Amino acid sequence: MVATYYQEKFSLSQTEAGIYSTAYFFPAVLVGVILGGAIADWWSKTNARARMWLPAIGLLIAVPAVFAASFTPLLWATVVGFLIYALTRPFIDANMMPILGMIADKRYLATGYGFLNLCSCIIGGIGIYVAGALRDAEINLDVIFQVAALSMVLCAFLLFRLKPKPNG
Repeated sequence: MVATYYQEKFSLSQTEAGIYSTAYFFPAVLVGVILGGAIADWWSKTNARARMWLPAIGLLIAVPAVFAASFTPLLWATVVGFLIYALTRPFIDANMMPILGMIADKRYLATGYGFLNLCSCIIGGIGIYVAGALRDAEINLDVIFQVAALSMVLCAFLLFRLKPKPNG
């Protein structure tokens, strides 16, 4: 969808749009996953909720970046916005299993992680379906990205509400 966005908004060829939507994105995601894990490991030494809060903070950094990317008429600003998103959104990926370990009984970690993956796939599929339905309804991709950004605010709020199980 990002390649389509670049193609439509900036009148790029399919090749150019593909390069703009992937060349920086996936390397930034890789760096974001590693950075999200390293920061959470470091911060968790002084804050028991660091692994829950860092992904929430990452999402809240990604939200204005996606909004900026969807509002600006400048190609470079859109790239920067999506680059920030690609760097900070994966903080949740690096911390998903450690968060599960903090809130679930150890006897159910494998089941819990399987259920988490199931929900993630279902939500991802629903998101793609809804975005496609909105496109079929001729809703502008700017609006679709803005709605997606608002959903990240909800996810961040829920992460801030998590509480680790008591030790013992």
